Amino acid sequence: MLGLTAVAAVADAGAAEVVVVDPDPARLELALRFGADRIRPAGERVPRVDVALELSGAPAGVGTCLDCLDVGGALVLVGSVAPGPPIALDPERVVRSWLTVAGVHNYEPRHLRRAVAFLNGSRWPWADLVAEPVGLDRVGELLLSPMVRPRASVRPEVR
Repeated sequence: MLGLTAVAAVADAGAAEVVVVDPDPARLELALRFGADRIRPAGERVPRVDVALELSGAPAGVGTCLDCLDVGGALVLVGSVAPGPPIALDPERVVRSWLTVAGVHNYEPRHLRRAVAFLNGSRWPWADLVAEPVGLDRVGELLLSPMVRPRASVRPEVR
């Protein structure tokens, strides 16, 4: 969901080209519906880019993003929010290629307001990503069954 939101946001912001890399073919197809211009399966050659957003937190994803940065490129790490194995970083390439690597975590209330406004005023089919809500009495069933859409939803029932 975070990746699809980022794809839609950068497409709406006027990115020259939005390239999405993912190991899952279904998620790649979804990315096309949310503004990706090109998709690449993980492991396939990725074109040079000016900005790479890494939202999965997977070490392979971080490595792919670093490898595809053009001179002066920037990598923004969003998904790396839990401890994981170290990844290789060539400091000479960072220096000689003028690369920037930054991490983002958490947000302020103004960011949440802007995100909600983006979702509400957006042309993208967000509702297609979230399954119909189930009651609290069906949460166990929901957790044990295969997901039909990228996100499940729960409707707490007040009694």
